[in-house]
Amino acid sequence: MSGLFEAAAPRWFTIAAHRPFLDDLAAHLWRELSPLGPEALSEAVILVPNRRAARALGAAFLEAAGTRALLPPQIRAIGDLDEAEPPFEPADAALDLPAAITPERRRFELAGLVAAHGHLLDRNIDAAAALDLADALARFLDSCQIEELDGPPDLAALAPGELARHWEASVRFLDIALTAWPARLAELGLMDVAARRATLLRRLADRWRRAPPDEVLIAAGSTGSTRATADLLAAVAAAPRGLVVLPGLDHSLAESAWRQVGDQHPQGALRRLLAEAGIARAAVIPWPGSEESPGPGRWRRRLISESLRPPDSTADWLTEIEAMKAQDAQAIEKGVAGLSVISARGEEEGAVAAALLMREALHTPGRTALLVSPDAGFARRVAAQLGRWNITADSSVGTSLATAPAAVLADLAARASDFDPVNLLAIVKHPLVRLGLAPAALARARVT
Repeated sequence: MSGLFEAAAPRWFTIAAHRPFLDDLAAHLWRELSPLGPEALSEAVILVPNRRAARALGAAFLEAAGTRALLPPQIRAIGDLDEAEPPFEPADAALDLPAAITPERRRFELAGLVAAHGHLLDRNIDAAAALDLADALARFLDSCQIEELDGPPDLAALAPGELARHWEASVRFLDIALTAWPARLAELGLMDVAARRATLLRRLADRWRRAPPDEVLIAAGSTGSTRATADLLAAVAAAPRGLVVLPGLDHSLAESAWRQVGDQHPQGALRRLLAEAGIARAAVIPWPGSEESPGPGRWRRRLISESLRPPDSTADWLTEIEAMKAQDAQAIEKGVAGLSVISARGEEEGAVAAALLMREALHTPGRTALLVSPDAGFARRVAAQLGRWNITADSSVGTSLATAPAAVLADLAARASDFDPVNLLAIVKHPLVRLGLAPAALARARVT
């Protein structure tokens, strides 16, 4: 048996934030499992957050194997559950579950629900407004399903006392929606994707607790941000040959600060996961081969960690800085090396600057570029700028249905009743609009 599984369960590991997570994971698993025979690695099941991570991990195993033949492990994405794809729907796990409603049908069904009860919102609901409100309602329903609430939330209690009129109207509408939408799904014989995924993950976790699998079982890269996923990770860690590898758990943060970490902190999801699993932070050990290194990445991570401390635990900042300098006199200089701040006058200017930096990196041999942004709109602006230079950005969030050409045209057409000249001009210039003209005549008309 591999040395990774010699310790008693549950087994929790972490790879530091400044380390190449998938490369470190694949390299050590290759070293541990390949000497046990060609089947040892191929029979292992590795759960990752999404398909993008699954593809990248497969490439990392090829890199780790070098020129040797490789039978890769079974890599599955927790966030993208396929019908009848083990281990998510083995045997009868989903036989009694309705199929998931498609995103397109869900949007228009919710738009119909909004239109039918629009009078509760004290506003005029046209087609465009119905679609916008349907998207907002979908996000609200998803949040309720992801949190696996025992019943409808008490919306009025969110703002006790005298409520504003618009909030009272919203509460009346949401109360109706929380009842009408499940009834409509039952009528259709369908189920929301988020609710179905949570149900499948919880059933799988229960099954693995009752009958733990004998093969190597690894969950890597997930923070257990949903209750069902956290439950599944705990089941994996407790399996006879199971373990969990967390991304970037901060061991350097003082214990007093760790206790104050909330949900909005970058470490908040990991702290909640460990608390629900009953695991102390000190019990999570570094992944073999990814231990702290004296390189600049270590100090960059420490500086970021200290700068993001909870407000009530920042009194000993100076002490921590002196402690870092005691370990390395140039710790601060190494931590900020290469960091730049760009002050842009607007989002468009910031997107151009980010795109130029990424283009420069791609033209430099041996360099890669990654944009991390909480704003999906800003990321799309950067991607559009890169497109001007024929550079296609590989976005981890995928392509939104609302940004597809046909969806954009449908949205513009829904707003055409306003007779807004800007909107009408956008319709005429849309690439899918032909107006019965030949391509050459259409091109001339659009220019003029």
